[in-house]
Amino acid sequence: MKRADVTAWLAARRPARPAELASRMDELVAAVDEAALVAIPTMAETLALIATDLLARVAGSPDPRSRGLALDLLAADAFVTYAFEAAAEEGVEVAPLVSRLLAEVS
Repeated sequence: MKRADVTAWLAARRPARPAELASRMDELVAAVDEAALVAIPTMAETLALIATDLLARVAGSPDPRSRGLALDLLAADAFVTYAFEAAAEEGVEVAPLVSRLLAEVS
């Protein structure tokens, strides 16, 4: 999956994401290593990877009361939601995706 594909897929969602959330999600997509993205075969897995990486960073934050964490948690939730939407579009089985997500964030 290429970064441009992820960005375009997210931009095409309707209803559109609120501007601040869209901006933060785009920043997070831009921060992912392009080689890591290309190695992932589906949009569902790509979005799930971004979500779990973000949740790990939030969980490891030294300041759990930071206002920025609220936006990151909202972004993580959106990435997970979109991962399931992408799974439905791509015909990816959801149960294994859910199991993997739960194992990675536990």
